[in-house]
Amino acid sequence: MTTTEAPAATAAPAALASDRTLSTLALIAGVISVLAGQTFFVPIAAIVLGYLGYRREPAGRAFAIWGVVLGSVMLFGWALLAILGVLFFAPFIPFAFL
Repeated sequence: MTTTEAPAATAAPAALASDRTLSTLALIAGVISVLAGQTFFVPIAAIVLGYLGYRREPAGRAFAIWGVVLGSVMLFGWALLAILGVLFFAPFIPFAFL
């Protein structure tokens, strides 16, 4: 009769989790910027954290890329909304002083 032993637990998952901190924070910031609507500082944080995570953490590149993509889309949306707002309300500024 042969006996089989249970495989020994390794610390690899814990090491991977700590190697993806910046990338995970970038993804979280990107998702929060989508859910929170038109914010300005959260997409910038997502872009910066994603860039740092992409450079420093090879294990978390997918999270970092998605953080940068979501942050960029939301920052572009914020800028587009601001430009359209100025273009729409600029003709009405002279009437505000009557």
